[in-house]
Amino acid sequence: MQNMVFGPGNEGREVFWNTTNYQIPLDIFALIALAILGWGLYKRLDLWKAMGKAEVRDDNRGERIKNLFRNGILQLSVWRDFYPGLIHGLIFFAFFVLIWGAAIDATSFYTGMHLPGKGYLAFSFIMDLFGLFAVVGCILAIDRRYIKKPDRLGYKGTPDNRPDDAIVLILILAIMVTGYIIEGLRIVATGNPDFEKWSFVGYMVGQFFVGMSMDTLKTSHKLMWWGHAFLAFGFIAYIPFSRLLHIVTSPANQFMATLKPVGQLEPIRDFENAESFGVGKLEEFTWKQIFDSDACTRCGRCQNGCPAYLTGKELSPKKLVQDIKDHWLTRAPLYAAAAKAAKTAGPDAAAPEIPESEKSLINDAVGVNPVWDCTNCMHCMEHCPVLIEHVPKIVDMRRYKVLMEADFAPELQLTYRNMENNSNPWGIGAHMRGDWAKELGVKTMAEDPTAEYCWYVGCAGALEDRGKKVSAAFAKILQAAGVNFAILGTEESCCGDSAMRGGNEYLYQALAQANIEVMNGYGVKKVITTCPHGYNLIKKDYPQLGGTYEVYHHTEIIADLIAQGKIKPTKATEGLFTYHDSCFLGRYNKVYDQPRKILSAVPGLKLVEMEKHHDHGFCCGAGGGRMWMEEHHGERINNTRTDMALAVNATAVATACPFCNTMVMDGLKARNAEDKVVAKDVAEIVWEAMESKEEPKEEPKAEA
Repeated sequence: MQNMVFGPGNEGREVFWNTTNYQIPLDIFALIALAILGWGLYKRLDLWKAMGKAEVRDDNRGERIKNLFRNGILQLSVWRDFYPGLIHGLIFFAFFVLIWGAAIDATSFYTGMHLPGKGYLAFSFIMDLFGLFAVVGCILAIDRRYIKKPDRLGYKGTPDNRPDDAIVLILILAIMVTGYIIEGLRIVATGNPDFEKWSFVGYMVGQFFVGMSMDTLKTSHKLMWWGHAFLAFGFIAYIPFSRLLHIVTSPANQFMATLKPVGQLEPIRDFENAESFGVGKLEEFTWKQIFDSDACTRCGRCQNGCPAYLTGKELSPKKLVQDIKDHWLTRAPLYAAAAKAAKTAGPDAAAPEIPESEKSLINDAVGVNPVWDCTNCMHCMEHCPVLIEHVPKIVDMRRYKVLMEADFAPELQLTYRNMENNSNPWGIGAHMRGDWAKELGVKTMAEDPTAEYCWYVGCAGALEDRGKKVSAAFAKILQAAGVNFAILGTEESCCGDSAMRGGNEYLYQALAQANIEVMNGYGVKKVITTCPHGYNLIKKDYPQLGGTYEVYHHTEIIADLIAQGKIKPTKATEGLFTYHDSCFLGRYNKVYDQPRKILSAVPGLKLVEMEKHHDHGFCCGAGGGRMWMEEHHGERINNTRTDMALAVNATAVATACPFCNTMVMDGLKARNAEDKVVAKDVAEIVWEAMESKEEPKEEPKAEA
């Protein structure tokens, strides 16, 4: 059975000594601990409220409660990484159960009521079992943090172990161990009755005390009981001043997690009147973006899968969030003090001046390179157990560097200029955007404004030589299946993804609005894309600017056509294929199965998975505008991904994204493997395997 708070061993204490005389001092200590807890949380609340722009994060509370239940109570996001999830789960679920045990024990302490018979035995067993879970969890955590020392708990080989980490683990362990000792002392002193074997851990511990005199047992029990109580109260008081604060901040952050579509970015909504763009100072973040940093538990899951970090770049999502937190902890007290002074002075008093920070947010606190290292792959956000939102912060800081300081890579300067002048990153004449389709008989929306689908081809598919081959293959598939589609041709503009995620929000909105105006003008309802970046953008971000459509990626369309029997790959394809998950298709939009189903439908094709795949997939390195930027630090991300393909002895890498296809091809060249391994889009693979390539089906004619 449990003591007042978390440890085994409270029941039967009055057999040895009368605790009634100690109820008042015990209550005083409890009140002091709770008062310190309350005061600490109150002071932290002042810091949380001190800075940041307004943002609504308490709407749709039903969905938010579901998020909290899934990730806070069931710990589903924690279990995705099994071993550390097991460690945390042992401690978390132990505390969750033991707290209820503490409540029952406290009721018994103050009312004198006890659990009857079998209820007491079951209670004793459950409390001992879950207390043991906590002990095992702490031991495994100590082993992992201080002996195994995985890199994710540090940064570039340097452990990030702070005194607080050890204090918390030792404190929890001490509470549990002293509880079992108390229980063992009591069991021995009462004659080791058989029913106490239900308190199986305490019973075993008690055997070490067999033979001790009753006076020694009483004195030891009394001292240990009080020591245990002080440890428990100390635990409560320590919460606001330690990493234990995540007991509060983690569920709060899970409740307040964004309910927007995955990867959707908040646009700059008022270019005309905004005094600044993006985030260059801490106070320009929203309060929730700042709160994120205090919810971070430094577990390192984000860092553990970050392609930039794993290839030797400066970015660590964990470190970035912690750097923001450190900067916040130096600035927030000044703002909190100013708010308090303003409230005291009254509404007519001048606002107190807050001294400028000696450190700038981006250049000093976070660092410029980490801001630009990010590929926006979203691994950090998908795998964060407390649902921190890293990518929007990075994009906001990029916006400031681009729009306010014009400080960004020379390669991007050329890219943006090309996008402004010719609406594509290469600067190819915009009038050539529909040339690839002329010999294929592909209609434009101007020629067939009633087409069911508007195929947004994208810059790569319309203008880049490799991309045009993919477009031709997909066009032939659509024609063979009798799909009623048309393209925008020269009316199509760049989707703007690289501009938006590269910080040039103004350029993005200009490009997006041009596309939206054209598509809305034709009354477009359904859009197909062959690029996951355009797919994600048109599907999730265009609606914020007035363009709302049903959006499909070409792998979704092909998979559906195969399932309906409208196309049938019949020609055997030899070789061992591996599929590379595009981040913007898979992680952003959960399109994992369709490409694999397509490949599985191709006769003879053998599919093998790379080391990292599905939601643990590894970025090609081209997202977040990095397609157009050089990598100046560490290994190239695409080379590392290519190595994973070569490691499974694949003879072909299947892709579903023009950026990914280019990056894999470059990686194969860098590894001198382009003669042995090919990179092909899923559409090319399907078209090559189709029985008839020359006789596309005619579109059904309307009856007279």
